[in-house]
Amino acid sequence: MVLVALGASTLNAQTKMGERFNLPPVSFLNTELDGSITVRTYGEGKRRADAHEQARKNAVYVVMFKGIEANGQMIRPLITEANAYERHEAYFGQFFADDGTYKEFTSAKDEKISSKKKMHGKTQNAFGSVVRVLRLQLKAQLIADGIVKE
Repeated sequence: MVLVALGASTLNAQTKMGERFNLPPVSFLNTELDGSITVRTYGEGKRRADAHEQARKNAVYVVMFKGIEANGQMIRPLITEANAYERHEAYFGQFFADDGTYKEFTSAKDEKISSKKKMHGKTQNAFGSVVRVLRLQLKAQLIADGIVKE
């Protein structure tokens, strides 16, 4: 009986540790006249700052690799090459590192206090953020670094 109880509590602890949010996808909000895209995105972490940093990374990743639907139209991703992330793994590892280059291509100036959303979990918190991705500057950097052809 004791072994069964210990096994059940261990299984329950592993489930709690592996808890993940089913985060909403990155959603389009607006296109600016300078070519930037404003999106709502979510990130998760134990601290608010970690979650907001993850949300910014998610926004840049979607603009670079997946594209985003805007009012029934698809804004194409900047990188359309198959397996580009794997082929340039060292570059993107450094690019998306904490305090990496990706931060130069995001802005939170469209975010208002009331636009931040929080989702609660037992071990993590997820926060929604409004992020502006400077798409044209990001494309120029990718071309300069030889990741994308003109």
